[in-house]
Amino acid sequence: LVELVTLFLRDTPARLRELEPRPLVAGPTARVAHAVKGSAGNLGATYMQDLASALEQAGHQGAAPDVLAPMADALCAEYARVAAYLQAVVATRADGSGTTLG
Repeated sequence: LVELVTLFLRDTPARLRELEPRPLVAGPTARVAHAVKGSAGNLGATYMQDLASALEQAGHQGAAPDVLAPMADALCAEYARVAAYLQAVVATRADGSGTTLG
């Protein structure tokens, strides 16, 4: 589990950086959102997964940049929240206290 979390924390920021250049283009945005959706789902980050899914669908539907941008921003903000939580869990595990996810 720690390895999965470590990979998520290492790889997701690079994916999310692909959502920074504006205006967003629907196709590439959908591709990034799909990848993030899978990663979030693997960790049980369901709200983040839902945000990524909505962004993916909007991208597939050819949503305008002014629709995609706030959705991408919300996804990035949720990643920051999830990442902080996961980093704390990993740090606790490294300390040996044995706290579980939850």
